[in-house]
Amino acid sequence: MEFLKEALINREIEIATYLLNDFSLKKIAVELAVSKKIIAAHVRNMMQKLHAENMEDLVRFLKEKQQKK
Repeated sequence: MEFLKEALINREIEIATYLLNDFSLKKIAVELAVSKKIIAAHVRNMMQKLHAENMEDLVRFLKEKQQKK
């Protein structure tokens, strides 16, 4: 996900990969062995950095960027 390297930190890129594979926040938290609150905080940061208003916007943006690479 080279297109995100400038905007997101490595952990956020890792979470974005899970989001693109339709993982829930809870499932991502289990996979990464952290709390759901930590994942939610990363997602909020990603939404702010990528100017997404909600989770749907964020995932849509990620999918669009992935297809363009």
